[in-house]
Amino acid sequence: MVDPITRRKVHGRARELSLIKTNNRDLMVWWYGGLSKNHRAQSVPLVEVFFRELDERNTPGKFLRFPIALNHLGLLRIGSIWNNGRCQSEIILQEESFVTDFSGGSWHIVSPSQNHQNGYANPINQNDYPLRFSHDKNWLIDFTLENGKNLLIPCLEFLTRIYGRSEDVRRVLATYPWDGVVNHFFAPFDQPVLPGHWPVKLKKRMRNGDVVFLAHALYDSYTQRFAKSIYAQVEAAFNEDNTYAFIKIAPWFQGPAKIKVNGHWINHGQTFLGLQILGSSDPGGVPIHRDRENTNKTDGTIVDNESSNAWRGAPARILTKLPEIFDLTDDEEPDHGSASIEIEEPDFIVMGSPRLVVDARRSHTKSSGGHSGNNDTPGRFSGGEHHGTGKGVGYASIYARTIMESHGTLRDMWDAMLYLKKRHKDIISTVEWFTFEGGFCSNDEPELVSLRAFDKNDLAENAEELPTTTRNWPYHDLGNRVLRGVLVARMVVGDKPIYILEIQRRPRKKKAEKNGRETVIDTEESFKGVVCSFSNQKVFITWLRKILHDIRYVRGVVQKLVNTCPGSDRAEAFVHAPASDEQVPCEAAVRNALLKMGIAL
Repeated sequence: MVDPITRRKVHGRARELSLIKTNNRDLMVWWYGGLSKNHRAQSVPLVEVFFRELDERNTPGKFLRFPIALNHLGLLRIGSIWNNGRCQSEIILQEESFVTDFSGGSWHIVSPSQNHQNGYANPINQNDYPLRFSHDKNWLIDFTLENGKNLLIPCLEFLTRIYGRSEDVRRVLATYPWDGVVNHFFAPFDQPVLPGHWPVKLKKRMRNGDVVFLAHALYDSYTQRFAKSIYAQVEAAFNEDNTYAFIKIAPWFQGPAKIKVNGHWINHGQTFLGLQILGSSDPGGVPIHRDRENTNKTDGTIVDNESSNAWRGAPARILTKLPEIFDLTDDEEPDHGSASIEIEEPDFIVMGSPRLVVDARRSHTKSSGGHSGNNDTPGRFSGGEHHGTGKGVGYASIYARTIMESHGTLRDMWDAMLYLKKRHKDIISTVEWFTFEGGFCSNDEPELVSLRAFDKNDLAENAEELPTTTRNWPYHDLGNRVLRGVLVARMVVGDKPIYILEIQRRPRKKKAEKNGRETVIDTEESFKGVVCSFSNQKVFITWLRKILHDIRYVRGVVQKLVNTCPGSDRAEAFVHAPASDEQVPCEAAVRNALLKMGIAL
């Protein structure tokens, strides 16, 4: 690959990796190499990262390599471009989504070196994506796709993005035998457990988004086998006096899976080389009952004398006023009692239905945060274990924020209603959609009630001629004269039917900053929803016909209509503001709508 690359800017707070010295040259991360021991900070394994120098035409040229902490790979994504330790741009790659299978037999592990030894073709055509060593020893997962094509993903990229959401997961798996791994990940679960759930109590450093992988690592022998193999491979390589460990990483659950990746089509268009994983699906299974050592899911105050234990073992304080530039170090570990920062990698998209996770709650908290420690701001930050004092090194918690794949507000609202029914099946008995032709139906795929276009009778009702924007509003696709629909849903909560109306939105595009990048994103129109309750269903249908007629004149501004609901017990407009703790898109919006009807889940 010798053609000039196309790049885009990366914005956000500046990070500095002091080991990457480029003499004011632009270097692009090209490939991940083998793992090596870190003799200066033993709890931070290193990875040989290969860069290529970019000339003034943005053409990749000379290879360089630097040893980088394993827990920094989520920041040094393949395709990111660095200059003197800072990343300010990245290559624009092709985005693809695939439906594949994580079960054995649907994938295998390959490497250019192994294929060469066995007399097979290189899995990566070196004219398409040349490596520093054409017979590279690093392993890739080779997924079989439809039509005889395949998807290749470097094993270290798979480890970095699929094995949990935080850097501490992959660092711990590569550093400690299984007993040490369990001790780093889990605390004893000491709360009542819901029947049919997997209880997991996370240690302080673990992120909530780690819980699906960690629950399987605790209870699923299949996951545990592959998780254990990571440290075993590293130790075996170093026991044989190898300088580098080239480890195989496998999918940790079985079954159909969706995956979204950035990369290149290579091998004459038969292979997609996935260089950046953007998201994937969760495995199905029993609900997970999540608790934390440092939980904030409490309903009261301290009830015993453990007033300093809540954050024992965690950094003393989290810096809220971050330095403009913070230096991440690979060669030292954080001081005991030092402050910490949180650093976000690019978001991780959960595709399809997320795993059901229920948080444990306590009636009272047993401990408080204790003392805040010293007030010095560290000069550098590390993701290793706390060791020693006085080095001026703080702790860096590096993680990917989990976001749910959105299918637009209307569909997200329906999916959120189904999710809440599954989560609160003792309270929510029914979720249904309505059409005038078929009545109420509980099928998972909803149908919409179509709006009517304005006709002569509508226009005759108005003394003034309707503006063009109003006359065109009922169309979802104006060019093809496709009318908008409205989702009419009913949730039966306890014995109370609650009705929710959502308008179909037209798609829009706008410039935005996403994960620190300037980009054009797909978005849609914004409307409030309507929630109401009716004791008499016949009255509801009469009202529904009226609001579907009137909504066209106000161009979807439903708050102008909710006070004109004859026969309703109550009707309100509601917004779709997200919440940081929602498990699926629009969960907070559905909860908000129900709360307006006096129902708190």
